[in-house]
Amino acid sequence: MTGLAVRGLTARRGAFLLGPVDLEVPRGQAIAVLGPSGAGKTTLLRTVAGFLAPDSGWVRWDGTDLGGTPPERRRFGFVPPNLGLFPDRTVRGNVAYPLRLAGRPDAAERSQQWIDRFDLGPLAERYPRDLSSGERARVAMARALAAEPVALLWDEPLAALDVDGRDALLRDLEELLEAEGIALVLVTHDPTTAATLASAYAVMAAGRLRFSGSPSALAAAPLDRFLARFLGYENLYGPAELRLARDRSLGGRLLRAAGPGGIVVPTDALRWRAGSGDARVAALRDAPGGWVVALRDGPLLFRVHVAGPLPGLRVGDAVDLDLDEGALRPLELADGEP
Repeated sequence: MTGLAVRGLTARRGAFLLGPVDLEVPRGQAIAVLGPSGAGKTTLLRTVAGFLAPDSGWVRWDGTDLGGTPPERRRFGFVPPNLGLFPDRTVRGNVAYPLRLAGRPDAAERSQQWIDRFDLGPLAERYPRDLSSGERARVAMARALAAEPVALLWDEPLAALDVDGRDALLRDLEELLEAEGIALVLVTHDPTTAATLASAYAVMAAGRLRFSGSPSALAAAPLDRFLARFLGYENLYGPAELRLARDRSLGGRLLRAAGPGGIVVPTDALRWRAGSGDARVAALRDAPGGWVVALRDGPLLFRVHVAGPLPGLRVGDAVDLDLDEGALRPLELADGEP
């Protein structure tokens, strides 16, 4: 295939073992690498970039094996979580650095083009310490792209950004994929970032690839707690919580339907009616477009979203609760979970 291909990749970092990992990222497309802390996401990026030597497997670009190729010759732009800007170099010096390192005679002209593209001209003589988090992210992107990479490996690009900075960087990355035709491997915990950019997801746990496929396939895949949270589910209950509620009608039904990691109760799986029943309204919270209603049934707290007003409903009111059992999602145990 044209683009980035990874097959059977394994690597050790102390006691941690990565892999085996298989990935494909065509030119002009992005894959979002997901997983809890310690899953091996950064280790994967560093191994693909060439900073860590693999124990087995290979990394190829357009069919060419990159084994033994040093990082600076792979033409992969790598941006670490802290962005990796040189504190003693100005914006101009940071953007020009990879070009000067490569001995490019057009380093000054080429770096200026990327400074202008990302509207960094007024900031060109400033140092990273004098920039906002969004400005530093733009500098990191400009520096990575100045070297004309064929692929960009970016670790948590939006972690330190506010909403406006995040939206601006997302637009830049979208345009980059379309205009430059590079492959993007993006480590993120942010569902908005992944949904905006990625045409495929790779989910890691304990160094192994747990899932690789399209966003729609991920939504239908078996869930663990991390994936359920990432996909936006709120009502997650572990086995211990369910055992505490086994004597309640809903608790017993949920325990019987649960997987080894517990169960997810989507908000649309709850049927409720105020005025009778053993459950109670525990809290009411005004939210965009309606209300979030917290309903307590014994030790279990359920959250539902209601569009429009809630005339007369008060905290403490009795509620009759029921379940659409066909909509429940059992939870698996992720690798490494007890």
